[in-house]
Amino acid sequence: MRALLAEQAQVVNDGVGYRDSRNSLRLLASVGWLGLGIPERQGGTGGTRLDAIEAIAQTAEDCLTSAFVFWCQRAFAEYLVASDNDKLRQALLPQVVRADRFGATGLSNAMKHLAGIEALRVQARWQGQRLRLDGHLPWASNSVPGEFLVAVAAETPEGEAIVAVIPANTPGLSRSADLDLLGLRGSNTAALTLEGVEVDRTWVLSDRARQFLPTIRPAFLLLQCGLSLGKARSARRAIRNTLQTRSQVLRGALQQLDHRYDELATQLRQLAALSEFSFAETRHLFEVRIALTRLAVDAITLELEAQGGGAYLNDHATARRWREVAFLPVLTPSLVQLETELARVTPATTGDLAIEPTISPAIHTPSRTALTTAPTPALATGAIPPSIAKTAASRSPSRSEVRR
Repeated sequence: MRALLAEQAQVVNDGVGYRDSRNSLRLLASVGWLGLGIPERQGGTGGTRLDAIEAIAQTAEDCLTSAFVFWCQRAFAEYLVASDNDKLRQALLPQVVRADRFGATGLSNAMKHLAGIEALRVQARWQGQRLRLDGHLPWASNSVPGEFLVAVAAETPEGEAIVAVIPANTPGLSRSADLDLLGLRGSNTAALTLEGVEVDRTWVLSDRARQFLPTIRPAFLLLQCGLSLGKARSARRAIRNTLQTRSQVLRGALQQLDHRYDELATQLRQLAALSEFSFAETRHLFEVRIALTRLAVDAITLELEAQGGGAYLNDHATARRWREVAFLPVLTPSLVQLETELARVTPATTGDLAIEPTISPAIHTPSRTALTTAPTPALATGAIPPSIAKTAASRSPSRSEVRR
């Protein structure tokens, strides 16, 4: 499986040819990875949240576009799992886990709103038992034309916030052409416009969004950590391979990357094991998410140095990874948004609009030079031949992969 993901990485990142990320999600579904961390009784594969993070990380090692839409799909599944709307969950979750339908999170605006950064862009009004929605979402990834479900947060005239699911074929919902992205161009990322969209109550995930969204925020962030974790691994592996023949002067810098990776992987394991998050633990989660993103960016920069001028050619794997990693600092919540929230909101001022309490990111973020643990052992390939996909669907990626 991983060999197939790696083979199409350049195509889905650059958006050339006919393939897009649907192939990746169906491949991931065939081995049960989309359902990791979701109880089997609800239609998932079972296992833990750490298994889901590790699966996203292994996918990101080979193809960040595939890993990103994996995260979108898995985040959408998380919304369904957390919802009190049992009928909607029972109807949609099996389709999402099988990649029969594609989940567009659509909640970038909502996360910014709850952090006090911007107003909700969609307005909602109840008309009897039907909900009318009007507005615009400038970013909606994994919005496969004609086959997506989008989760939208909207504000009512009374000041309440609602999260609803809207199918792609709903009258009044229109999708732009794919956005002209630097990378991840096969991720089916577009803008959505809602003009007189109507759904009934059966499509409402929550009519108390300001209470619902904070409950899913930890999983939202933890699953994102797998993206940076995987790209840091692939860059470190490429650097290590290069150092066997040249660029020995970079060995010390690679050791520093290894030390940072090991410490952050340990912290991520600890956070992923939590079922509830205290004030201090949610702060720590913010900081680990920031630190892992910076680690991935630093790792790909060192890889470019190690590879030399050849890596600056457009079709080189390092150049593709650089374009992939450039997305991570702006993935919602972006590093600027996270660090602004950490600096701005304190325990004394935290209110309904603040998803997480905050402190300076320097407190828990590991030093780039001070950590001193052993380098990480070599990775397993994780490849799963299609012929044993059915058997593999009952397996989880080894949790030891998120390792020291």
